[in-house]
Amino acid sequence: MGLYKYSMAEEEGVKTAKAQQHDMSCSYKDLSQVFAAIRGKTVAGSRKVLDDAIAMKKAIRYHKFATKIGHRSNLGGKKGRYPKKECKIALSLLENAVANAVQKGMDESALYVMHAASYKQNVLKRYRKYFASSRTLGYGKQSTWSNYVTCWAEMVLGEKQVPEGKKKQGEAKIQVKAPAAAKAKESVQQSAPKKKPAEKAPEEKKAAAASTESKETAKPKAETAKV
Repeated sequence: MGLYKYSMAEEEGVKTAKAQQHDMSCSYKDLSQVFAAIRGKTVAGSRKVLDDAIAMKKAIRYHKFATKIGHRSNLGGKKGRYPKKECKIALSLLENAVANAVQKGMDESALYVMHAASYKQNVLKRYRKYFASSRTLGYGKQSTWSNYVTCWAEMVLGEKQVPEGKKKQGEAKIQVKAPAAAKAKESVQQSAPKKKPAEKAPEEKKAAAASTESKETAKPKAETAKV
């Protein structure tokens, strides 16, 4: 089967990476709540949410389709479940989208889940094996009245971009910090105490005094010679 059209409208000049999967044997209702838990998060944050749900460390909160669902202490008393099957499907779809983004040359560390949604795809009728009331109904899917519903899902990743105003502010802060650091160094150098000249040892002092005395005695002898 070919690809379905993505429900998210594309914007000009915005780089995105897409992935979709269809004919999946899972609950589209549970998958929609899993996608709601990771929508808007970074790739690393989404992986953590899904891994925690698979390991049953933290439940996925159910905002919809929450009839007869228990309250979870790790969600602050709110309703939630651990849909392992749907979390594994969401994780594989996320990895597929990340691989497409890397192939396009996008920065993996700046990726986030821009859009993620799941939909009902096909409804396949189920029938009883025997219709007589006294006969057995068989086993497995044939013995159930509920229909077999498949779903398809889509995911779009985008790159987080820093606004130009914030970039300029950051550059200005860096330029302001540079002269401030230079001034701080100058003030530290000025406030540092000047080193005193090392005092001469007593033997050196005696030698210096003897040399000065010999010079003074030599001067009058030279004057008498001239006369």
